[in-house]
Amino acid sequence: MSVSLLAMDHPGIKGKVIDANNNQPIDFADVLLFIQGKEQPIMHILPDTDGVFRFSNMKEGAYSLLIRLVGYDVYTRQDIVLSPASPCLDLGIVAMQPLEIGLAEVEVVAQKKQIIYKLDKRVIEASSNMLASGGSAVDILENTPSIRVDAEGEVSFRGSSGFAVYVDGKPSVFSGTQALEQIPAGHIENIEIITTPSARHDTGGDVGIINIITKKHSQRGLSGMVNLTGSTLLSRGADFLITQQNDASRWYVGGVWTDRLLKSDFNQQKTTLLGDTTTMSHSDGPRKSNNFNYALKAGAMYSLPKTTLNLDLEGGYGGREREGDLDYREERSADKGMFEAGDYLSRDYYDLHETYFQGSIGADHKLNDKGHQLTASFYLKYGGDALEYFQSDLFDKNNERQQGHRAYEDEHRWTVRGNVDYIFPYRETGRLESGYQYFSYLEDGDYSMEFWNPEKKEFYWRDDIYNTFYFQHGINSVYALVSDSYKSFQYQVGLRGEHTHRVLRSSIKGKNRTFNHFDLFPSLHLGYNFPKEHQLMASYSRRITRPQLFYMEPYITYRDYYSAEIGNPDIRSEYIDSYELNYKKNIHEHTLSASVFHRSRKDKIERLRVPYEAGVTLDSMANVGNDYSTGLEVSAQIQAMRRWHVNLNASLYHYKVVNKLSRSDKKETSTNYEVALNNTFEAAKYTRIQFDGNFVGPSVTTQGKTDAFWYVNLAVRQQMLNRKLSATLSFRDVFNSARYVSNITTSDLQSITRIRPKYPSITLTLSYTFNNYKIKGSQSKVQHDLFEGTNH
Repeated sequence: MSVSLLAMDHPGIKGKVIDANNNQPIDFADVLLFIQGKEQPIMHILPDTDGVFRFSNMKEGAYSLLIRLVGYDVYTRQDIVLSPASPCLDLGIVAMQPLEIGLAEVEVVAQKKQIIYKLDKRVIEASSNMLASGGSAVDILENTPSIRVDAEGEVSFRGSSGFAVYVDGKPSVFSGTQALEQIPAGHIENIEIITTPSARHDTGGDVGIINIITKKHSQRGLSGMVNLTGSTLLSRGADFLITQQNDASRWYVGGVWTDRLLKSDFNQQKTTLLGDTTTMSHSDGPRKSNNFNYALKAGAMYSLPKTTLNLDLEGGYGGREREGDLDYREERSADKGMFEAGDYLSRDYYDLHETYFQGSIGADHKLNDKGHQLTASFYLKYGGDALEYFQSDLFDKNNERQQGHRAYEDEHRWTVRGNVDYIFPYRETGRLESGYQYFSYLEDGDYSMEFWNPEKKEFYWRDDIYNTFYFQHGINSVYALVSDSYKSFQYQVGLRGEHTHRVLRSSIKGKNRTFNHFDLFPSLHLGYNFPKEHQLMASYSRRITRPQLFYMEPYITYRDYYSAEIGNPDIRSEYIDSYELNYKKNIHEHTLSASVFHRSRKDKIERLRVPYEAGVTLDSMANVGNDYSTGLEVSAQIQAMRRWHVNLNASLYHYKVVNKLSRSDKKETSTNYEVALNNTFEAAKYTRIQFDGNFVGPSVTTQGKTDAFWYVNLAVRQQMLNRKLSATLSFRDVFNSARYVSNITTSDLQSITRIRPKYPSITLTLSYTFNNYKIKGSQSKVQHDLFEGTNH
């Protein structure tokens, strides 16, 4: 919630902005106030989530008002007069009229802001990045300050991958990066990044919450869109969305078929010391992966005079698979020299997938027209036929299998979530919120492995490895939140209490665990609007990262022949304290914003790599110590020329890890920096060109470092058929400059990994809309996930 700017017992102007067709509030419009007769605005604000705007501390005089939003006709009002007799003026409802020609018609004269800052979140506009066409939520986020994508496509934010992902305020079917990859960019309206969430939100995710808002067409009648995409890497996809909007009801149906491929050349040199034996290995060859999702969804909404009901359903099949075909050489030596060497072909494959069904129902009841309301929702998801399958083989040069194994983890997963939320506006600018939430995640299954017997030339089951497991994670939460404003000062204070109950059962003796704990999580958000459109916001939030099942699995699994993993049933939760200070300044058509942040994390969870067998490393989970991130993010949105728009995003932060597992409390530090420069040129009335430059600085972990790399992307979009059809051609890593280099070094291990993405990577996306579907812009693809194979 963005709290109001003014109580109307102070001189000022207020009003409420709505969509003229559906009467829904509009909270992203630019509201500009002018002294009558002047060309430059004296104030520039955004409405709150209810569409209400307020200008405070006004002097007597004559003013004019302008409200604009891409896709709507411009609203103007003259002769607004404040006098001693009427110091407080209520303009009432301002109904913005959608442009019937659609958004594409006005894009050449109005470029949407890439990032919009609210009191407790920042909003990334999906239409601001033309290179996201045919991509996913990852592509839209790519130019956001401090977002980094590693060589395997894993997203991190401010040095952490511990973010929670929600879709329209509900938990995603998948988690982390996989959740972002599964949602087509064409279905996304915008993305909310909540770095210091208030007490209203879940506390999971150490760097906050990424909430994806999907498109919900609001024009009357039947409308829709279809997107098709394909690339030189053989990525392919299709998605559609059809919506019927009536006076008091809406229904929609949509679908997605996506195979998102990454291909890279993989090279790894590894040296392990186990006892008196040193093993040196060299792997070289191609790798490829596929993030896939095939799903259908449908939903409906019905509005009564004071109550709105909604229902959403989705079912599909999704996951990720990866395979490698590598030349592999291994040498073993001891004090007397090398005693064994061999050349092999290493072939590995894994497949993680599930068939899922999810549904949610919700109700929103207005107790009056002043914001007094009660909402409730229930969400249920079942993941069946879930399998994590790993396969690794070593063949000699005659293609005879020498070693190999198969690993199977069969699972069933249930997720339940229920919410009740209450809002009481105790005065015009003040709100009291409270609520209760229940969350439960349950997973049960078994793990089994079979190994190759070279003498019998057949696979056999390892009964000593077979394991059954049961994991249940339940959280009961209550919260209270108060928000208000006084003149130009805004505040929001909250407290959330959570009781966690966790059960782990395993057939491995001595590995059962039960955990119960209660925690308090405070939050604070402050805002102040200075004269001449200066805005300052400060916030604090306490977060937690609770161990997931794969952190705790007490048995060894194999990712490939020379990489094994094991969980830690005694892993502890991470506790995170986040502080943030944001500054924003509007300068005519330009916007400058900056954020200073500090995050401290206790009991950091990290994957550690140690030698396991000759030539095989074992990754285990551990609380390695504490880490600290302190940095600066800067964003500038510049109208360089009438047809040239520039977005510059940069981040610089210092990262320190205090490793409590080493005898000397070893400290690893790095200065991390990223720069993204986005240029959009309107070459002609129906043609746009986007040229991006990206530089990603080095980073460190407790065991090693990753080198810096850079790349450039290019995209061209052409609109046709009265702008109903658009074609976007994008070329990633134009100069073939991206290189991923990771170096892990310990006392008994050195592992150097080099990955080079396949070249060229060119994508064509076709988008068609019918019956004036009001899309929020055309998206296309830009991202750092150029590589495949970093988890090795």
